[in-house]
Amino acid sequence: MSGLRRGVRTAPLLAPLLLVPAVLSAAFTVRSEVDARKVGVQDQVQLTITIEGAGAPDEVALPPLVNLDVAGGPMQSSQYSIVNGRMSQSVSYTYVLQPRAAGKAEVGPVRAGDQVAPAIPIEVVAGSVRPPARQRRDPFSTDPFGDPFEELLGRSRGRAPAPKLLIQATPSKTRLRVGEPLVLTYWLDTQTTVTDLQFKEAPQFSGFWAEDLERPQATATGELVTVEGESYRRFPILRKLLFPTKAGTLTLPAATFRIAVARQSFFDTGGVVERTTKPSTVTVDPLPEAPGFTGAVGRFRTSATLDRASVPLGEAAMLRFRVEGTGNLKWIDRAPEVAARGAKVFPPQAKSDMRVTADGITGSRTWEFVLVPETSGTVQVPALGFSWFDPASGRVVSSQTEPLALRVEGGTVALPVPAPAAGAARAAGGLPLRADLDRHAAALAPSGRAVAIGVGLALLLHAGIWGAGRVRRGAGRARAASPRSVRAALRDLERAGSEPMSKEQAASLVEKALHEAFGEIAEAEDGDAARAVRSLLDDAHFVRYAPQLGEYRDKVRDLAARSADAVRRWA
Repeated sequence: MSGLRRGVRTAPLLAPLLLVPAVLSAAFTVRSEVDARKVGVQDQVQLTITIEGAGAPDEVALPPLVNLDVAGGPMQSSQYSIVNGRMSQSVSYTYVLQPRAAGKAEVGPVRAGDQVAPAIPIEVVAGSVRPPARQRRDPFSTDPFGDPFEELLGRSRGRAPAPKLLIQATPSKTRLRVGEPLVLTYWLDTQTTVTDLQFKEAPQFSGFWAEDLERPQATATGELVTVEGESYRRFPILRKLLFPTKAGTLTLPAATFRIAVARQSFFDTGGVVERTTKPSTVTVDPLPEAPGFTGAVGRFRTSATLDRASVPLGEAAMLRFRVEGTGNLKWIDRAPEVAARGAKVFPPQAKSDMRVTADGITGSRTWEFVLVPETSGTVQVPALGFSWFDPASGRVVSSQTEPLALRVEGGTVALPVPAPAAGAARAAGGLPLRADLDRHAAALAPSGRAVAIGVGLALLLHAGIWGAGRVRRGAGRARAASPRSVRAALRDLERAGSEPMSKEQAASLVEKALHEAFGEIAEAEDGDAARAVRSLLDDAHFVRYAPQLGEYRDKVRDLAARSADAVRRWA
């Protein structure tokens, strides 16, 4: 195999002989290049396709080839480069091509997204125009600044001193608290032109939560610095945002980079060198303990709001608790406990809007609670507390939101009206809302004697139903439903999970099916069946009253499937 074929291993680090300009776009750049436009039929051609910039496609197809075959590749490599003092990342695909016959050859246009690099014509002549192949040395294990004519002439022509390169990593602080951010910056000090720079192996930051920061911006010529009496140009090349996760003395590990250097003279081919940073340590102090403090570190503010001031009885309101600021915001994953007398509060959904900055993670986290009032009047939402550690003041700061009041309209403020028996619900064609029950009670307005008779009959009926239920359930199991009720419940559940309907309609159908199969399950009733049915009813209640926060079909299908399993297992 020729020297070109073996050279594929280091193609991203070699200076090409021929560059074909690419069509530029606002997002990324595409270019293709070959190492020669005139080759012999016995020679090989090296083709390199490079995509640089944001928004590039994951793969690039091989362009059409005329009078050329693929003899090797593609070899893919990612590189960091310093161009005019700015860091950029690119991906290269390298192929080795073999001419078929003397004559005209061509590498066709390279297409990446809507970008096109033009075709490259190649002339193929008889025989070979390449120098005889010779054993190449691994540039990663030898001196990259050797004389390319040394073996040819059998003697050394004398070597120029290797240009000096330094890599160092500096933390923005050496003493901090658990959860407090520091910025680790990698710097390149160079006396020569660098064409590529990448980690030999990415460091592992044990004991830290690590986030990538945007690439630092540098001036076109870098900063002039003096190190041990010698002048260098300094460029920031990479930054990491680190949050210590434990107290003690933590080590920022050494990192090794491979750096490709441009040619220094006619007798110099350039090459690759390795440089390693020195490890360093930081001292991490523990966070103080305080009631209600859960480990938030930074500068924050909180707020609590209701999406409306009043709701009709039977509808829901949304309570939003928001934490915003800068710090270890991603660590704040626990919502406050919310209890509102006279309302059922469902577990919250969390939303985040964050970005990584040198000061920490900036943005907000919001928890949204669904509140379903259970009686009319006023529902009081108490003040919600939140605590965090402020590194600037060195103390734990506590705050509380203002209490909120939700006015519930409709119905009565009297004791809640008990839900009807399963048979009554089926007769009505569905489970009535609490507001419906209150309206029915107000509309009847019975006389005193009728109330007494009605109460007596209701007590007798309730006692009978309760006694029968206890006998049927036995050992905490839900009552046994008739085969007809079970079949009807399963049909309703299948409809709820498969037919197009609103989430409110589907949740009502699930509730109806569960009551149809199990009747009324008392809150204090024990046993696996009772607990499972109560949990399913809670989920159905949430889906029914929750504001439209997205697509609920998957949740409805899951709820209907779990309810059907419960009916088959216990009813």
